[in-house]
Amino acid sequence: MKLYQRYLLSPLKLLLPLILTALGGIYFLVEFFERLEDILAARAPVGLFLVYLLYRLPEILYQIWPPSLALALLSCLAFVSRGNELLALRTLGFSSGKILRPYLGVALLLSFLFSAFLALTLPRASYQALYTWEVRIKGEQPWRLLASGKMFFIGPDFLLSARPLEPRGELLEDLFYIRRDRAGPRAYVYARRARYLKKGRWLLEGGVEAKRQEDFLPHTFSRRIYAISFSPQVLLSVQQPLNTLSLRDLWRRYRFLKASGLSASLPLTEILYRLLFPFISLLVAAPALVLFLTFRGKRALAKGLSAGILAVILSYTWFMVLKALAAGGKGSPFLLLPAGLVFPAIFAILVARKYAY
Repeated sequence: MKLYQRYLLSPLKLLLPLILTALGGIYFLVEFFERLEDILAARAPVGLFLVYLLYRLPEILYQIWPPSLALALLSCLAFVSRGNELLALRTLGFSSGKILRPYLGVALLLSFLFSAFLALTLPRASYQALYTWEVRIKGEQPWRLLASGKMFFIGPDFLLSARPLEPRGELLEDLFYIRRDRAGPRAYVYARRARYLKKGRWLLEGGVEAKRQEDFLPHTFSRRIYAISFSPQVLLSVQQPLNTLSLRDLWRRYRFLKASGLSASLPLTEILYRLLFPFISLLVAAPALVLFLTFRGKRALAKGLSAGILAVILSYTWFMVLKALAAGGKGSPFLLLPAGLVFPAIFAILVARKYAY
């Protein structure tokens, strides 16, 4: 890295943690006051709530990272501008592109590193946060437990394990069901897929059944409606939101929903969002940085900073609105999510070309 690049980026090591702490602190305060009534009602120890907040940290960083990094880069540029350093660089012949290049490069590098960190921590931490809140703090008695994406359900006369493929628990994969009585198991059932119909009836596909009255001789079936004495409504309130799933589990859920003829927009949108995540900060920051450099003369710092902050807010809001539309099935995620990044990039390029000098 060249000397001028190190100088331009030197404030970032202070500003990025500061902005992350500020936005994260606001998030924690909102979370605290939203949960306060439930904490008092449950008489939960403060230490347990702190554990819950610790588990929430990766998810909070996941949400605030793109605008935080963009604001940190903008503040970094404003910091070196306040002493006329940018004016000196321009006098020496530095173009806007050459000034912005180290900021955009470090944004891409840090975002890739942060994406790797989230891939390792986000699914497990999000699930632990949900479990800590619902079970350890609120005291819900778990009818089922989720571990490594699987569901284990214990009823009065049966045992069941399966992999839920959507949050409501109406679509299951790799279902294994044991019906039992005082004498022991009465029947074993395995199904590759299971879909809830109504009134305790499930449609099982691609399965094997073995009954005690037939000496547990296995019989295969392609499709069969089976009465199981539970419904998704009585399952534990600890569900598996998308942020508790790895990319592999998201892909499995997407394939199952697609094969079932149901809407797969939600998992597909989350998959694309995670793949595009390293580029979001870069393309949210680019319009703000370019706008900042277009202001010259008196009060250029204040005007440029205000315009840059507004650009960060609008760019990130634009992307998140399109993401919400894609998740809701209002359009193709393959079109809406890239559009959320392409338009800010086009705006930055047009502004840079018009005011380049």
